[in-house]
Amino acid sequence: MIFLLIILALGFFSIFYPQLQEFTGQTIESLDNYEKEPAILTRVIDGDTIKVIMQGESEEESIRMLGINTPEKKMPYANASRDSLKQFENKTIYLLRDKEDIDKYNRKLRYVFYESRFLNLEILESGFANAYYFEGLKYEKNLLGAEVQARKLEIGIWTSSQDICADCIVLVDLQATNETFILKNSCDFDCELEGWFVKDAGRNTFYLKPIQAKQEQTTSSEKDVWNNYGDQFFLFDKVGKLVLYFDYNSN
Repeated sequence: MIFLLIILALGFFSIFYPQLQEFTGQTIESLDNYEKEPAILTRVIDGDTIKVIMQGESEEESIRMLGINTPEKKMPYANASRDSLKQFENKTIYLLRDKEDIDKYNRKLRYVFYESRFLNLEILESGFANAYYFEGLKYEKNLLGAEVQARKLEIGIWTSSQDICADCIVLVDLQATNETFILKNSCDFDCELEGWFVKDAGRNTFYLKPIQAKQEQTTSSEKDVWNNYGDQFFLFDKVGKLVLYFDYNSN
C-alpha cells in the first residue's frame, strides 16, 4: 500500500510540476545553490562594473554587480561610487551568482564580497546607487532595505536640493506606455533649470529646458525608457542634488 501511494504521489508531481513552477514563480535554475568563487579584482571600471581574474584563469572577465545601478561617468557621485571599490583592487574578492549568469553585454552578474563585507549592499547604504533589477533576487529585501535607509538619511544621490526652484518643479504625470513625462513650474517666477536632468532607474537621462512660471513642460522619447511594470523617476539639479523622486509599480 505504501509503495502504491509513493507511485501515485510521484505520478501526481510529474503531471502538475509545470503548473506548480508557474504558481510559485520558481524554476529549477532559481533554486540552485551557488557557491562563492574567489577572484582577484584587477580593475574598477565604475561603481557597478569591475574586471577580475578568476582563480585558475589568466584572462580578465567583466563583472556587473547585481542589484545596483550607480551614476554614469561624469555624473554626480560617479567618482565616489567608483572610488569606494578601488580600495579592493589587487585583492581577493568572492563572487556569487543568482538565477541569471550573464547580461546582454556578456558580463557576469554577481554579488561581490570582500571578507565578511557585502560590497553591493555597502554601495547602496552609502547612497552611491539605486536598487536596480532586483525583483526575485536572493538579496532583494536586503538591497531594497539599504536603499530605503540611504533615502531616509538623505545621503549620496538622495541628498535634497537647496536650489531656489527645488520646491517649484512638480511631476504632473508620467506615462510609461507613451514614454512621456510632464513637469510643471508651480512658482510665480521662471526656472532656468540649466544642467538639471531626469533619469530612470537605469542610464536613460533627459536634460531639461527652462520652464516659465506656472507653465508645464512635456518630454517624450522615441525609445523605450520607462518600464510599464515599474520604474524609478529621478529629477536632479545641476549639482546632482535630488529634487524629485517617484517610483511606481503596476501591481
